[in-house]
Amino acid sequence: MADKKYVGRPLPRIDALEKVRGQSIFAADVKLPGMLAGKFLPSPHAHAEILAIDTAKAEALPGVRAVVTVADIPKSAVYNPASRFHGFLARRFVVFAGQAVAAVAADDLATAEEALDLIEVTYQPLPVVHSLERALQPECTPVIHGRATTSGGGTAHTQVVVTGEKSAGSEEEIDKSPNVVDENVFSQGELEAAFVESEVIVERTYTVPTVHQGYIEPHAVTAHWDRPGHVTVWECIQGAFDARNLIAETLGLSHHQITLNSTEIGGGFGGKGEGIFAPLAVLLARKARHPVQLVLTRQEELIGANPAPHSVIRLKTGAKKDGTLMAIEGEVLVDAGAYPTGWIMSNITATLRDNYRFQAWHLHGREVLTNKASVTSYRAPGAPNLSFAMESQIDEMARQLKIDPMSLRMKNVIREGDPLTNMEPQSPVGAEEVLAALAKHPAWTQPTSERAKADGLVRGRGLALGSWAGATGPAGALAILDAGGQIRIVLGTVDLSGSFTSLAQIAADAIGISYDQIVINKASTDFAPFAPMSAGSQTIYAMGAAVKEAALDLRAKMLRHVAQDFQVEESELGVDEEGVYLLAQPSKRHAFDTLYQLGTQWFAEYGPLIGQGSAPQRQRAPGYAACIAEVTIDPRTGKVTVDRLVVAQDVGKAINPLSIEGQMQGGVTQSISMALWEELLYDEAGQVRNPSLLDYRMPTAGDVPMIETIILEVPGGDGPYGAKLVGEPPMVPAVAAIANAIAEAIGARVCDLPITPERVWRAMNMAGSQD
Repeated sequence: MADKKYVGRPLPRIDALEKVRGQSIFAADVKLPGMLAGKFLPSPHAHAEILAIDTAKAEALPGVRAVVTVADIPKSAVYNPASRFHGFLARRFVVFAGQAVAAVAADDLATAEEALDLIEVTYQPLPVVHSLERALQPECTPVIHGRATTSGGGTAHTQVVVTGEKSAGSEEEIDKSPNVVDENVFSQGELEAAFVESEVIVERTYTVPTVHQGYIEPHAVTAHWDRPGHVTVWECIQGAFDARNLIAETLGLSHHQITLNSTEIGGGFGGKGEGIFAPLAVLLARKARHPVQLVLTRQEELIGANPAPHSVIRLKTGAKKDGTLMAIEGEVLVDAGAYPTGWIMSNITATLRDNYRFQAWHLHGREVLTNKASVTSYRAPGAPNLSFAMESQIDEMARQLKIDPMSLRMKNVIREGDPLTNMEPQSPVGAEEVLAALAKHPAWTQPTSERAKADGLVRGRGLALGSWAGATGPAGALAILDAGGQIRIVLGTVDLSGSFTSLAQIAADAIGISYDQIVINKASTDFAPFAPMSAGSQTIYAMGAAVKEAALDLRAKMLRHVAQDFQVEESELGVDEEGVYLLAQPSKRHAFDTLYQLGTQWFAEYGPLIGQGSAPQRQRAPGYAACIAEVTIDPRTGKVTVDRLVVAQDVGKAINPLSIEGQMQGGVTQSISMALWEELLYDEAGQVRNPSLLDYRMPTAGDVPMIETIILEVPGGDGPYGAKLVGEPPMVPAVAAIANAIAEAIGARVCDLPITPERVWRAMNMAGSQD
């Protein structure tokens, strides 16, 4: 294999011109002859029984081509009341405000909206479970109605992991509340004895609200029954194969009846994994006998999509005077909304202490249902929640121990071989390296006093560490020698963040040709090899491995055929931008176009040259990032200004530093927003009170400082050329670094996100009144 010429270079995105010229096709850009506008009728109630639905007036409205309700769902479809995907239309019960109860396809959007007003639904309102506190009461109304067909719905799925001495009472912790749908207990060591040995003990409770992923493009889908028994779907989703599976399962279709085309995507961040609205468009298109396009409004997104979860994390931690962390006891509550996630709470609970070497632990997690829109992933799902709690706790311990926060972390940070919560050894990670990089940075070495000013404002600096284990594949790809000497990479991956540029760099270096000769083709589920979801930061780590394998396979086939033609050993040949040549006599060669003809024309000596890549799951290679934040606070108002952010991240091997820098800055920006502004507000009736960007605060360019990035390359994992996951780790630590900076500035800690001016002002005044 040739030396790396392109891997490691900060190349611009290969689709940059298409994007800036407006030539990229997003889901709402799909236009088909005779296409109708789709709209769904959302429930005004967060919890109610549907007694009757009368669609006659809507169906009689001129321009309406179809109205669908639950009665139109095929009898062959499997129904699981514990699945949000199966709840794309409410059955007998609605379980969150905004859930679709009917849908309309009409000649235009105005007619579709008018038709919705004509649908008459008779509801019997039911008690609303609007909070974790209410949901946990044993006599509380169950959110799920009916018998679930998978674990995690209706009856708690409980995992008790005792890896050392069993903690007293662990069996008694199993929750009997009807709305606890998942429960974990992890115990190790003599917890009480470890607390007795601790000379400093800190107990705090940290809350994170429900937040939206904040993608700029709302959910959008177009469905067209283009031949008998077959539907083609265009959708902005992160996983094309997962989306196809969802449609097949929820509508009782075979996979071969569905062609799924993933369009360009205007952001996803975990919120568009499988898609949740496609079955509605498919049903409407079948009944209307016309293509149907369904595009959500921003209000529909904020009310009824699938945001990130609200959590409550209670921690008790103990340490010796020398800074040795001894014990951690944690309780995790995750508000899953109306349907179980099946894993987010488990991930938070299982990884709560995995960044530091505690001697004993007892961690108890519960996932709880409420009458709100169900939650899903958001860039390192649950990890910012975890980081806010754990890193705030570490800083509080450092303060009480009178130990430098960096020193406390460096002393206790997890290293290769240390046991994780599940007692598996930690794989090689860059946790220590990212902290060390910040420890010598001027943002940390410069004394705080040097930044003090006589302007009445207060300033603080905070540090935090974060990690994300990510996903690991598997994945498949093809590398095809095309006419004209180009190499076509065929895959089914969604390019969520410019990943195709990095994949082209990987392929070019694997073959030994120019980056400009690589063409990336995203194919539909009919023609692409299997691709994992563009989530879990696995696109380069997993799909990159498949692309590299396909490119190497194609190179090997070209070398084999030319070696036979030239009657030489393959080791005597090289590959460059023009073709395959004899190392001892570079003028003797087969150009790529010649190789193409020898594999495709009537005089072909062999078959078409196609390389195959089938990459199994990768090894675990958790990504680590650390962040320093500097803030200024006006004590009169509590307003927080973020002045500086420095983030260091271990990426294994930087395939494209320019792309990585963008990922790091984007993740940190979302973390700033989570720390200071974002919150979906629900009232006691389960209604979203701020369903617009006027009231749901997100950052503008003026709110975000320049974000300095430090890219580190620490070996580990088996990604292509040593690459590790990139996209999610930088989202994790910044929220806690900002919280720690605020705590240093005001001398008090705010334990509830977002850290609004009111909360800062109250914390300052409360601290002042106690002095």
